[in-house]
Amino acid sequence: MSQSPRKIQFILFLIVFTDMMGFSLLFPLFPKTLEFFLSKGDDSFFRTFYSFANILSFGGETKYTFVLFGGILGSIYSFLQFLAAPVWGRLSDHSGRRAILLFTTFGNTLGYVLWLFSSQFWMFVVSRVITGMMGGNLSVASAAMADQTDEKSRAAGMGFLGAGIGLGFVMGPLLGGISSQWTFMDSLYQEGTFVIFPASAFFSILVSLVSMVLVYLFLPASKPEKIQEKEIHPFLSLKKIESRNLVRISLLNLLFVLSFSGFEFVVNFFLSDTFQFSPKQIGFTFLYIGIIIILVQGGVVRRLSGKISEKKISLYGGILVVLGMALLVFFGTESIGLFVSLFFLAFGSALVNPGLSSFASLESGKGDRGRSLGLFRSFGSLGRAVSPIVFSLLYFQKGPSFAFFVSLLLLCGFTILLGKQKERTT
Repeated sequence: MSQSPRKIQFILFLIVFTDMMGFSLLFPLFPKTLEFFLSKGDDSFFRTFYSFANILSFGGETKYTFVLFGGILGSIYSFLQFLAAPVWGRLSDHSGRRAILLFTTFGNTLGYVLWLFSSQFWMFVVSRVITGMMGGNLSVASAAMADQTDEKSRAAGMGFLGAGIGLGFVMGPLLGGISSQWTFMDSLYQEGTFVIFPASAFFSILVSLVSMVLVYLFLPASKPEKIQEKEIHPFLSLKKIESRNLVRISLLNLLFVLSFSGFEFVVNFFLSDTFQFSPKQIGFTFLYIGIIIILVQGGVVRRLSGKISEKKISLYGGILVVLGMALLVFFGTESIGLFVSLFFLAFGSALVNPGLSSFASLESGKGDRGRSLGLFRSFGSLGRAVSPIVFSLLYFQKGPSFAFFVSLLLLCGFTILLGKQKERTT
């Protein structure tokens, strides 16, 4: 039974929403999870990782070493997305979006099952490796959205997809915190069978299963046109990619994600150290950011789509993000300055992400969208892999003002280069 493009777009929204919700459930649980493994004196694999983080932190305080340790694990996850995103996108060009999304959501489910049984640290790392590799399927969802939209409505479709991702990131930590209070599986954790917060891991499994069911029941099977390019990973053939604009847009995405995700990683500690925010208050601060992103991507971007170009949408976003970061650098130590700066940062990023995604999709052919958007997203994942380590070191060695100033400089460079980028190749 054929589905209307609008219904398919809504299904894609639900798929990325459940994917991101399941992934981000772990965020508020991460510190206590690491403490759980630290308390197990017999876990030599954890001790090796922890010693490496301590070396990188130049013998800093224990809590800073712990943060850097979490950053290293986050970097591993994003680096695997960097490797996997183009592969899944490329395979979806050949085998269809539905088949690859089914495979990757099933893989995510297995990763969460392994998290549930991670009584040893090596099992927890393997679970993050699996979910990191499968998390590259956002490139497939983006390609599927591009398949369902024309050029005029492309930015609106990407904004709708971005709203699903943003909503998942908002709801995930919230539900992670709530599920951490559930105790119906704690007896198995105390016996040493399950990881700490087993109910949260179990809930992630259920969320991932829901995503898989949505793909299976509602996403129609399709097989885009086959093309002859043999290389499975675009990084092996960057010089052969016809659209140099696509490569430049992907590099711009790397620069933006590097600077913005670096800010996202350290702002938690800034809120805790400077304003003495509790975890609950930090959670509500991110809820404030998330609501702005959802409203902009679900409303403003959809109204702008087809009326102004993707470059202009991204450029306006870049200007707002630069303004927000400048306010954070110079006025961020006051409560009013903090929340005004976060408003501009959230609003601007909500324009940049769908704008750049749509910009990249317009530089690909119908049978090559998976590879093109996989390349685009893999550059973003590379930036996200580098930023936690780099910015945590900047923050703890030089202070928050310096870390945010570096982010401001990178965002200025991104906006200037974006302004010089050509609109479209033919």
